[in-house]
Amino acid sequence: ASTAFAGARSALGRAHEFATAIAAGTGFRDLVSLLEYEENLATIDLRVRVGHDGHLRGFEIVRAEENRKNAFYVPPLRRLVARIRMFFRGYRFREAEILGRLLNRVFDGVQDAVIGLFQLGLHLEFYLAALAFRDRAVERGLTVCLPELIPGDRSARITPGFEALFNPHLLVEEHAPRPTDVQIGTRALVIVTGPNSGGKTRLLQALGIAQLLGQAGMFVPAARATLVARDGLFASLIQETVSDQPEGHLGMELLRIRRLFEELRTNSLVLMDELCSGTNPSEGEEIFRLVVELLAELEPQAFVTTHFLRFAADLARDRPLSGLEFLRVELDEHQDPTYRFVAGVAPTSLAGKTAERLGVTREALLALVADKKSEPAPPKRPVAEARPANRA
Repeated sequence: ASTAFAGARSALGRAHEFATAIAAGTGFRDLVSLLEYEENLATIDLRVRVGHDGHLRGFEIVRAEENRKNAFYVPPLRRLVARIRMFFRGYRFREAEILGRLLNRVFDGVQDAVIGLFQLGLHLEFYLAALAFRDRAVERGLTVCLPELIPGDRSARITPGFEALFNPHLLVEEHAPRPTDVQIGTRALVIVTGPNSGGKTRLLQALGIAQLLGQAGMFVPAARATLVARDGLFASLIQETVSDQPEGHLGMELLRIRRLFEELRTNSLVLMDELCSGTNPSEGEEIFRLVVELLAELEPQAFVTTHFLRFAADLARDRPLSGLEFLRVELDEHQDPTYRFVAGVAPTSLAGKTAERLGVTREALLALVADKKSEPAPPKRPVAEARPANRA
């Protein structure tokens, strides 16, 4: 590690710094010497006699050369004198005890670095996980890359985007993710529309994950990527309702919107899923318009998904704000989502097709109702008669 990561500009440079500092210490040199002493005390040349049956008939030592360069080497005469002296003084040392003392001596020199070594191991696990992510993607026929990262102050002339972007969460699913291309302006406000289960939320997740991984120096889930280094990332995705939350679905979303404008910086990435879906369309569109107009003032790069299709179509037609762009889920000839995205506004959310796919049609529900009505009534349970209480 002291040489392998010498040119690293990422956090892997810490491995080089740590290894260089440890290798320069006396404790590490003692450890290397002890290991060498244990593995290479001496080199012996033997002459072996073998009989016709393959068994050894004898052997003799031709030459024995001890490893005199080792720091733990003691000449034979000194070893003999030391043993005689210890014998007359009544001391007895076994080889294991001597080796244990040597190990303690070596450990005393490196124990301060052990905690740092464990911390470094956690950093390396992070990078190993990135390599595992790359390998898993390749197994599923997908490509990852190291992105081109553009500083925020030089992003005006750059069009960030992705080629074959996919969501890493889907790598564990049965079917491989379907990548999509995304090209958007540096400070664009993108309205994303499309049917339910068409991939809108997965797209937002993929964009956020790619931004985080790219700025961390990791592989991003795309065949090619150009990213602008952002000063902040804000994500408001649909969350499950919990019993102890202070507000309802809409209230919690409005609190997140409030926090967004409290902390948002100009050079940020904003991801908002199903904005204002927790109220009726007329009031939701009002809040939606307010948020979109104020986001345009701060000019972050923002992606907002919605099912307010008429409102999105009006924005696409009138273009009241600069920097507005629109993406919609692509549909095939059977009106099924391809999980890719193209420019434009979706004409429909295909709620009826989704209901049909999930078996929520009038015919299907009527059949269920008819089945229930034709079932025999369950037997009535006997009701226990109340007994008068015993009186003392």
